[in-house]
Amino acid sequence: MAKSNLVQRVLSAAVFGPVLLVLFWVGGYGLLALWCGVVCVGVWEFYRLLSRKGLHPWMGFGIFATLVWCALAFWVGLDAFALFFLCLLLLLFCLALFDSSDHRLLNAGGTLLGVLYVGFLGSFVLIVRDALPLSASEHGRGAVLILLGIWANDVMAYFFGRWFGRWRPFPGISPGKTEAGFVGGLLSALLVVGVGAHIFGLFNASQSLVLGLLIGVGAPLGDLVESMIKRTMDVKDTSELIPGHGGVLDRFDSLFFVFPLVYLFFFLL
Repeated sequence: MAKSNLVQRVLSAAVFGPVLLVLFWVGGYGLLALWCGVVCVGVWEFYRLLSRKGLHPWMGFGIFATLVWCALAFWVGLDAFALFFLCLLLLLFCLALFDSSDHRLLNAGGTLLGVLYVGFLGSFVLIVRDALPLSASEHGRGAVLILLGIWANDVMAYFFGRWFGRWRPFPGISPGKTEAGFVGGLLSALLVVGVGAHIFGLFNASQSLVLGLLIGVGAPLGDLVESMIKRTMDVKDTSELIPGHGGVLDRFDSLFFVFPLVYLFFFLL
């Protein structure tokens, strides 16, 4: 990575990082507004990528459905998801009847995929933030700890990969990903979560260990999936919205996988 790009990344993180930490800590309507903005831009970026391959996903409908999904996650929770998905699927098939292109089903499928990838997976940020197995006063600290673990994973994966990386297991998807980067990111996530849980008085030792492992695995998985999408669409970044980082999907892809995995661990297993 060029020095100027690294400086841009650091400056952007210095500006936006504290805002994210405060809103994740406080929660409520501030976090909802922020996250609705994130998913709205994210699904827009996703549909722009699809359009590069000749598809025409229904942008307005997809953005609206994504926002509704996150609103339901915030106010109702998972109980409303099955009914909403049923309505979403029926509406998409109905809209396909009025699409005059030769790719109406592909357009419907692309629209649905954007809602699921950005809206459904992204909605778990709002669900997990207020449903962690902690007291109400500790929810903010728990959400911030997860966010710090993701950032530690991303930063140290980059540096460990540059310093020690030799084997590149996904050259066709993300040639910069190395075994050393994965190990360095995983160890960093475990360290930050372990120390942070002790300082904040959150989680027991086994919960902290599993949480660190979920972040260490989920963050690179989310990044790889987003890299796969970009490779398929022949782009480097999903947009240029965030200086040094690219687009919203480039910056928040890890969260789309980590928070659903955290939900699976704490609330289903």
